[in-house]
Amino acid sequence: MKNLIRNLFLILVIAPFLVQCASQNEVRDLQYQLRIVNKKLEDMKANTVGMIQKRQADSSGQMTQLEEEVMTLKSQLQETNQLNNNLKEKNTELETAFNTYTQQEATKQDEVIRRMDEEKTAKEAKLAELSDKLKAQQESVKVIQEGRVREAERRAHEAKLAAEKAKAKTQLAGNALTSSSSNVVKIGATQQKKLLSSSVTTSESSTSAPLTKSSQAAVEPPPTTTVSPKAQETVELSGTAQETASPPAKGGGLAEAKNLYGGGKYQQAFTLYEQYVRDNATGSEAIDARYMMGECLFQQKEYDQAILQYQKIIAQQAKHPKAASAMLRQAMSFEKLSDNETAKIIYQKILSSYGSSPEAAQAQEKLNKM
Repeated sequence: MKNLIRNLFLILVIAPFLVQCASQNEVRDLQYQLRIVNKKLEDMKANTVGMIQKRQADSSGQMTQLEEEVMTLKSQLQETNQLNNNLKEKNTELETAFNTYTQQEATKQDEVIRRMDEEKTAKEAKLAELSDKLKAQQESVKVIQEGRVREAERRAHEAKLAAEKAKAKTQLAGNALTSSSSNVVKIGATQQKKLLSSSVTTSESSTSAPLTKSSQAAVEPPPTTTVSPKAQETVELSGTAQETASPPAKGGGLAEAKNLYGGGKYQQAFTLYEQYVRDNATGSEAIDARYMMGECLFQQKEYDQAILQYQKIIAQQAKHPKAASAMLRQAMSFEKLSDNETAKIIYQKILSSYGSSPEAAQAQEKLNKM
């Protein structure tokens, strides 16, 4: 466009010079060309202006559309900002509520942990107290057993002395009988005897005549061998003392103890079971006997002593089949003593240690009822 204007300007400037130099034909040609050029310029101007106006119109339409879009975006942006502000407020409220809930839960958890610690401390103290009581009871039982052993030894010693005295008295009685029988003289058919105080004079006759009445009167009848009642009592005491001093056969009292327990004679059965355990420290039957000692005490409502007997099986023979039964009966003894907390602990221990045993099912039933 600029080149065209510049060319037209040059043509107009040099046109006078060309007029002078050129002919009329050339002038006409030039004019014709100028008209063509002017027409082109006008056409170009009209087309260019129209295009520019059209472009301007299009641009103004686009600007209007853009402005509308910008306004729409601004409104959307404002709405978005409003939503963001609302979300921020809600987030703040939620954060506050969450922090409050977290603090409350933390406080509750701390309170639960504190209570659990207190209960644990109380249970540990109780277990320690029970352990001390158990030790004291074990010591007292040991002292009682030692006292019983000493008493049995004393009785055995007294029985031994009585047996020795009875034996000595029996020997004295036998010697007395022997000495008295030495003073008896037998008279034969062909002999004539004379009994003096301490010696006997014997004279044989050369004939075999029968004895006269005087000689028969001179012969004293032989004394009858008698034992005094005191000697007999001594002999009987000797036999009884020997029977008392002799120890009972091992294992022979279990059947009798079982019969006594079945008949409700728990104290006598306990004595026999205790004797068997003392004579047989090891073995399955000894464990059963100790368990029955606990059962005898349980039936007599001596629950604290029964707990000690059951504890010996639990502590020394934890893998024995009777251990689960002993633990169950121990928990029942604590329950009888109104110590339900310790009973619950032992029932739970049965479930954890002997989960597949029948005692575990009974322990679960007990826990459900507590």
